[in-house]
Amino acid sequence: MISKRKTLVLAMLLGLSLAAAPMPQVMKEGRKFTLMVDGKPFIVLGGQVNNSSGWPGRLQEIWPVFKALNANTAEIPVYWEAVEPKPGEFHFEAVDQIIRDARAQRLRLILLWFATWKNGVMDYAPAWVKEDTVKFPRMIDAGGKPVRVLSPHSEPTMNADRAAFTAFMRHLKEIDGDAHTVIMVQVENEPGSLFTDRDHSAAANRLFEGPVPAALASALKRPQGSWTQVFGPEADEAFAAWYVSKYINEVAAAGKKEYGLPLYVNVWLREQKNFMRPGEAYPSGGATSNMLDVWKAAAPAIDILAPDIYVMDYASYRKVCESYRRPDNALLIPETGGFGAFARYMFYAIADYDTLAFSPFGIDRLSAATVPEGVPGVAAGTSLMDLVRPMMDNYRLLAPALAQIAAWQGTGKLHSAVEEDQITERLLTFTNFEVLAQFGRPVVSYGGTFASGTDKKTGRSMIAEVAPDEFVVIGFDTRIRFEPRRGSKLQHTQFLWVEEGKYEDGAWKPARRLNGDETFFGLSLPAQGAILRAKLMSY
Repeated sequence: MISKRKTLVLAMLLGLSLAAAPMPQVMKEGRKFTLMVDGKPFIVLGGQVNNSSGWPGRLQEIWPVFKALNANTAEIPVYWEAVEPKPGEFHFEAVDQIIRDARAQRLRLILLWFATWKNGVMDYAPAWVKEDTVKFPRMIDAGGKPVRVLSPHSEPTMNADRAAFTAFMRHLKEIDGDAHTVIMVQVENEPGSLFTDRDHSAAANRLFEGPVPAALASALKRPQGSWTQVFGPEADEAFAAWYVSKYINEVAAAGKKEYGLPLYVNVWLREQKNFMRPGEAYPSGGATSNMLDVWKAAAPAIDILAPDIYVMDYASYRKVCESYRRPDNALLIPETGGFGAFARYMFYAIADYDTLAFSPFGIDRLSAATVPEGVPGVAAGTSLMDLVRPMMDNYRLLAPALAQIAAWQGTGKLHSAVEEDQITERLLTFTNFEVLAQFGRPVVSYGGTFASGTDKKTGRSMIAEVAPDEFVVIGFDTRIRFEPRRGSKLQHTQFLWVEEGKYEDGAWKPARRLNGDETFFGLSLPAQGAILRAKLMSY
């Protein structure tokens, strides 16, 4: 007979089990995607470590950097060569320690599976895979020579990667299936092939000379035919994309069957300042903007195709965001720059393109004092903290409001206002009001009062319409003015009240009401950043 005490303990344990937080997932409602963590909307403010930093000893030096950055998530690689140093012999000690350390730091984790592909080559495959070129063949270039890339047409290679990834996901469920420290997993890393546009082996050539698979032609709504007939000059790249994505889908589907975390594949972009030739400028076969439809047809087990965005000009950055934010694909940015203009681009990504994640790469560097030689566009000796301060400030300001921002995303009521070279003002249209965001010192001239810009283009903000007559503005170095929407019979706008404050556990907590000098010329977001909430009337 079970005692009352034991019954109570058992009931408590069952209660805890039943109350366990739901799995992380990417939800879609209409065209709106939301990353749910512990049953609540979550936006990743991340940081990704360098390629060889996914070791507990090295990470001891790096964990404080995440706190300095004000990040909520760490992106850490997991290496196939370390997990399976011998066939069928799996080691997860490093993974376990990383998860324990992340919990101690109160950070979520996104783990990155470096296996068959890492940056278009095979360097993170185990030595026993690299050495056996018969069982695990390499791709052959157009000249008949092998390259440093594993062939996606090899079933033994795919089976080996799949078995290792399956063991990894099974282990994650065992050690983290309740806590959900790990919220997403990246499958491979910037897959595809450098050094060749596709595998030109005899077996691959026979496939290429045959017809495009009926499933792909049907998904793309194209007539059947040869690869060249269907895809023209992109035939070799499309062929590579189909077989790389099918391979990765097999790996991902097997892992997801063990543990159903959201899975994504990151992308080395084709949008570079060169000829954009596959296999030369970027890995051929990856989920580049011109191959997204192929990947969507071949890889249903992958939840998100995610661009690594390093383009430096704002027009190209926005174009990439627009390409990957589709009705069938959420925008998620697992890698991007962490200094300079990228602090501004973060506002575009979150407010205009509803990104689920924003994560600068290589944050290890912040553990040093100054920028070393060789960093493009930055003078050696520059203070690293000064360099990334705008990004740190972004994270600090946005972190408490992420749940609200996630709710505003996808509604059409959230927009960015960002300063760029020669762009010192942004005019936005909402339900009843036009909103003018201005950056820098005001100058009175013919036609009104204009803005002259800031010294270092630090103006960046987002504006949310939370009701037709109520707004929340978040950001830095921006002045916000309101007028009745053009066409309205009303001519003037007046603040009923303006509050400065912050969000705590989803509730707005005003710190003070602003009036007089602070609101006479509109709402002012200072250099250190602020969140303001305002209710208006028109007359």
